[in-house]
Amino acid sequence: MVREMTISIPHQLGAQEATRRLREGLEQMRIDYGTKLAAADIAWKEQHADLRVGALGQMIDGTLDVTDDQVNVSVLLPWVLAAMSDKVARFLKRAGNDSLRLEPPKRG
Repeated sequence: MVREMTISIPHQLGAQEATRRLREGLEQMRIDYGTKLAAADIAWKEQHADLRVGALGQMIDGTLDVTDDQVNVSVLLPWVLAAMSDKVARFLKRAGNDSLRLEPPKRG
């Protein structure tokens, strides 16, 4: 049985800046954890991303929707990982907040 989990991460960055920071943060996570994952696919279309991650022999599908003041993350956890949903939620919130705190690129 699959368990759907949705979390919201508030921010004050506006949708474009939050999306930029999330793109960078997700790419860095893919670099950092890519060798430990069976798959790490991210498809962006404006402020929406479709995610597919292979971990612990399971595939996890999800979406990110960025608005002016929050990021909504929805994940479908396979039954094997559903028992760890609290840990998954904490990880997603921490990773999202870390990405949103990334400094903008310096100009000049």
